[in-house]
Amino acid sequence: MQTDIANPVNSIQVPPSTLAKATGGALLAAAAILVLFVMPAEYGIDPTGVGRLTGIVGMGAGGEEATPAPAEAPVESRVSGPATPTKAAIVREGDMRSDEMTLTLAPHSGQEVKAHMQAGQSYVFEWSAKGGPVKADMHGEKVNAAEGEFTSYWEEKQMTGGKGSFTAPFDGTHGWYFRNKGETPVTVTVRTTGFYKDLFLPEG
Repeated sequence: MQTDIANPVNSIQVPPSTLAKATGGALLAAAAILVLFVMPAEYGIDPTGVGRLTGIVGMGAGGEEATPAPAEAPVESRVSGPATPTKAAIVREGDMRSDEMTLTLAPHSGQEVKAHMQAGQSYVFEWSAKGGPVKADMHGEKVNAAEGEFTSYWEEKQMTGGKGSFTAPFDGTHGWYFRNKGETPVTVTVRTTGFYKDLFLPEG
C-alpha cells in the first residue's frame, strides 16, 4: 500500500500569520540595533543615551565623541562680551568742548599739553608731529601733587602721531609731554573733544 505524503522531504510549510510575526520581530530588532548601537557608533547620534552609557558614541569616526551643541557647553567656557553701557556710564555733566593747540619744539626741547579734568570725565584726541618724530609721554597729576609726582599712562620715544580716547582716573591734570630729540624744529598739533575744563600749556 502506497501512502502519499503531502509535503516533500525537508520542506516545511509555515502559516502566513507566523511568518508575519517573525518578519515584524526581525524588523523591530533591526530598528532597535540601528537606534541603540549603529547610530551612536557610526554617526554620533544618540537619541536614547545608551550609546553614551556604553561608551560607543563616535567609535566609527575615530573614537571621538560628537561635539555637543553650543547650548550644552559649560557656562564657564562661554565668552562674555562687553558689558551693556548704562546711563551712569554714558551721560556726562558739564559742557562738551573742542580744542586745538599747535606748538613748535626747538631741537632738544620739550613741552606739556594738559587738560584740567575731574575723575570720570573723558575726551577723544588726535595729535600729529611735523618735521620729525618726538618722544610722547601721556600722564596725569593729582590735585596738589608733590613736585615730580605723576602717573604715567603711555610713553614712546619715536612717534609722529597718536589718537584714541581717555577717561580721567582721578581729579587733576591729564595730557602729554612732547620732546623733540632731533636737530631741527618740530611742530606738534593736538586736538581734543570731550568733557573737561580746558586745554592749556603748563609753565616750566
